[in-house]
Amino acid sequence: MYNRTEIIVEAYPYEFTDIVKGRGVYFCYGKDGSKKILKEFSGSVSKAELLERFLCYLKEHGCTAEQFIRTKEGEVLFTDTDETRYYMRTWFDGRECDTRNREDILCAVRKLAQFHLDTAGFDEELPPVMRRGTDFLGQEYMRHTRELHKVRNYIKAKKKRNEFETDFLNEYDYYLAQADEASGRLLEAQEPAGAYFGICHGDYSHHNLLFTSKGAVIINYERFCRDAYISDFAHFFRKIMEKHNWNTGLGMDMIHAYDKVRRFGKWELGQLCIRMCYPEKFWKVANHYFNSKKSWANNRDGEKLVKIRAQERERAEFLKILDYFVMG
Repeated sequence: MYNRTEIIVEAYPYEFTDIVKGRGVYFCYGKDGSKKILKEFSGSVSKAELLERFLCYLKEHGCTAEQFIRTKEGEVLFTDTDETRYYMRTWFDGRECDTRNREDILCAVRKLAQFHLDTAGFDEELPPVMRRGTDFLGQEYMRHTRELHKVRNYIKAKKKRNEFETDFLNEYDYYLAQADEASGRLLEAQEPAGAYFGICHGDYSHHNLLFTSKGAVIINYERFCRDAYISDFAHFFRKIMEKHNWNTGLGMDMIHAYDKVRRFGKWELGQLCIRMCYPEKFWKVANHYFNSKKSWANNRDGEKLVKIRAQERERAEFLKILDYFVMG
């Protein structure tokens, strides 16, 4: 693959002295000291061109953002002989957001809020597959809950169960009640205003925020889409809260940090409550178990289930406080 990668990079107008494989990417070091990223692109040429225009929009509006590098032939993607598509873009040296560092976390939240403000003027129409409507979350919850039912039924039908499967059945009713509550609250929620929707990153996490000499820089926009802004915040928020055992002080600080840059609407905070209420971690464990070799006694899934149980008291307390804060 290394030799194949060298052939691919020859399609680009740079001379590279070294190519190093990273996490799902190739770092290409140029003679001029610059570093580029070569990465597979799972999408059409038109989607890549749209992403390129979006990144140009960010740059033109004063945002430090990665940029596409076209091939010598002027193509936005390079298509390999096996039809695999690749794209090359600029890269920034820096460190990832440290989830143990409170200031890093609050900076990441403020950066996200500013990103949502900065992209409000990007008025190019996105294709339907990149637009999420008001019913998207409800349909996703219905699908996840059906999958939970499927896993429960599969385990119940087994004559012999391992420790994880027994524990899963013991916890199932408790978390199913949370799933049903979240879905019910979603149906009762008021209609959202259009101002609550716009361009979202689509995968905002600590891995996709670098602290560089130019400041905090968001990277990896391949999943950008039109969605409720709160979806970006909730995705990041849940990850951090799980890592910090649902620390109430940190959670409220994150909400206030975002709100100081871009004001939350009442609907958005209500949605945050609903999204945190849905037992996503429990569903993820069930989904991973069902899609792996179930003949194995999966220690990893068992460990995650134990961790979910261990955090549940703190999570439940935080959800009560969050509901009180939003309703108040």
